[in-house]
Amino acid sequence: MYKFILSYLLVQKILLFQHTNAQNAWVFGNSNLSKSFYLSIQNEIGENFTQEIKINSVNIINLESPQMIYVGTSNSGKLNFYQFILFPGDSVEITQHFDSFEFKGKFQNEYTFLHELEERGLGIYGTPENDCKICPQRYLELFNKRVEFINKYSDSLGFRSQFKELVNNLFKIKHIWGWLQIYSFVTKEPDHYDIGSSYFDSLANFKKKLVFSPKEISKVYYVTYSNTLKTYNRFLTEKNYRIIPNFDNQFISAMINFEGYQRDLLLTRLLKDGFKNNDVKPEHISKFFEICKTQKYIEFVKDLMKKRINSSPVLLDTAKVFLQNDTYYSWQDIAKNKYTYIDFWASWCGPCLKEFEKSAELEKEYSKKGVSFSFISIDKDSNAWIKAQKKHQIPPKRSYLFPNYENCLLSKQIELLSVPRYIIVDDKGTIVNSDAPRPSDPLIREIFDKLLKN
Repeated sequence: MYKFILSYLLVQKILLFQHTNAQNAWVFGNSNLSKSFYLSIQNEIGENFTQEIKINSVNIINLESPQMIYVGTSNSGKLNFYQFILFPGDSVEITQHFDSFEFKGKFQNEYTFLHELEERGLGIYGTPENDCKICPQRYLELFNKRVEFINKYSDSLGFRSQFKELVNNLFKIKHIWGWLQIYSFVTKEPDHYDIGSSYFDSLANFKKKLVFSPKEISKVYYVTYSNTLKTYNRFLTEKNYRIIPNFDNQFISAMINFEGYQRDLLLTRLLKDGFKNNDVKPEHISKFFEICKTQKYIEFVKDLMKKRINSSPVLLDTAKVFLQNDTYYSWQDIAKNKYTYIDFWASWCGPCLKEFEKSAELEKEYSKKGVSFSFISIDKDSNAWIKAQKKHQIPPKRSYLFPNYENCLLSKQIELLSVPRYIIVDDKGTIVNSDAPRPSDPLIREIFDKLLKN
């Protein structure tokens, strides 16, 4: 009786909240296991976020738009996985049983629909598209059955029109994903696929079917969509599915074949995965920052770079790798003062060149105080380096070329992922700031002043 009264009061509280803030959803948690459980959200880049659902409590979920949410249990030794779409303003009661979840609420049929599809072998996760060897006939059959199922029952089950639209779009993405399986990076036995002569022509027409709103992609389709987009780009890069194109070609294909939000998302996914395999070069980073217009992806890539830079070792390789007047110098050789401000740049890097004027001002101010300035170019063309050095009046005695930097241990140690890049070292060549501000940033003066006081 007590539990019923508590549930009633909490539901009334939820209804009161609904009138005050339409950007929230409310989850009332129950559990037969006497413990809380977690809702999981994964964004389009592949990041996971969780929120604890406390038992016998109203849990507020902040939502800007419909959001795909996951909840799972594995108490029986078998993972029972539920995914459902939660809308702003929704209120739902979720009860955790030993090996399942129960949903109650006005739209409970929506919350259980995707799991019902899984039970019927028509789901959008863990389905035959992941290992089917008789493509594409089976994929089309699955797609038609899914669409038929939701069209048949949506009215009687009280589905909202937006929910039906979102789920139908998920069906479309999963259908394309199935067709792309021979290009999937997890494909082990591509020779087993039954591929007709019209197969590749059909794939070429799928590009226009991959256009969805950014908000829907980031909130509902996310990693399913970005995986499909990335694999489709592999197809556009190299039609022969037995050949995995290199990172550089895939990056170029993404820039050429896509635009706007699609391009920004695809480049971000490529960079994220490329960092893991050490495929990313400064040219890729510079181009990404030049063309990407989606601020959250810019911040995401910057954060990836910072994490890698902050993990750089204190002790660095002593090999002589920097060229000046036919002589090679080591990292320690160029640390000629109490502190050295090292500028990694390239003649093709616009942001690098823009900083030289401010760098000259900074050098004039701090060179007598104990800070020296060194300029290291990663140009592959030595003539381009010399020409830019003269044009921008870089002192030759402090100018070096870093030949073959991509294969150098030092560049891997300092995570030289992009230019411009600025590093401060002491007189022994030990890094004291692995990602220093640019010369135009007022913060660099504060850092210099603090170091010089010590």
